[in-house]
Amino acid sequence: MINLKRFFAPLLGPILMGLCLSCAAKTALVVSRQVVPVPDLPIREQPVATASFDRIEVGDIDHVTLFFLLDVQNPRPSAAALEIRDWKAAINGLNPGEGARLGFAGDILRVDAGTSLQIPLGLAVDLGTLPLEYEDFDEYQADLDFNLGFIFDTRESAEIPVAAGAAFPRIRNPDFTITAIVIMKAELINTRFKVSLRVDNPNFFPVELSSLSYELYGAERFWADGEKTDMLLIPARSSAETELSLVMNFINMRRELLDQIIALKQVNYRLAGEAAIRTGMDFLPHFLVNFDRSGKSVVID
Repeated sequence: MINLKRFFAPLLGPILMGLCLSCAAKTALVVSRQVVPVPDLPIREQPVATASFDRIEVGDIDHVTLFFLLDVQNPRPSAAALEIRDWKAAINGLNPGEGARLGFAGDILRVDAGTSLQIPLGLAVDLGTLPLEYEDFDEYQADLDFNLGFIFDTRESAEIPVAAGAAFPRIRNPDFTITAIVIMKAELINTRFKVSLRVDNPNFFPVELSSLSYELYGAERFWADGEKTDMLLIPARSSAETELSLVMNFINMRRELLDQIIALKQVNYRLAGEAAIRTGMDFLPHFLVNFDRSGKSVVID
């Protein structure tokens, strides 16, 4: 009978050694995989956006554009397009209405990867639509809130809330009132007279009346027109008076009108025209006032 133990013994040694080496190799492979470090993914920081008031531009005393400097930082490795979302504004706590507009002042609508830049942002408003005409205040307060959207080239997006405020002076039209009409000299076809004109300045700063063109109507009839270019300084929240020299020509009207004027003790007048006002402010050195003022004045012979 064959002894199996003697027959397989020489073969078992090499086989068992091979199995042990194979197991050791597999164990080493697993251990090797465990010790190789896996690199961390880069941390993607959020972009940053802030805004601050820069300047004001004025078309007239009612139509203004407030410019803000929008500081944008993009630390991500991808450029982004910018857009304004969900914005709202308030002037002295009031909604400026549908006529208000907010937009980038230039063509910069992108921010490159890993860069920062400043972008002018304009808020255009019509102050004349606000129900503040008869309220006594010297300064407007503007508040602006919006979300700045970033759309990255990687198709990712982010949204940053931004808030800014601005204060700017209120500018109001002076008021014109005739205080007296004096007949200076009556001629055959002309009558010369002067008009005392009071200019009231409701502003908290002085203004200058640099020029005045006008038409004067009395008792619902055209009397004369003229232009004045002398400077008149009107102090803040005060008034000043000037005189208008007029010549009434009777060629194209009835001569008895002069007798009616002389006989009047008071006259209902209408003064209409345009005045140029200087403010001394850099953003609005001067503005034009169209006026049409009616009232009653004494007539002095």
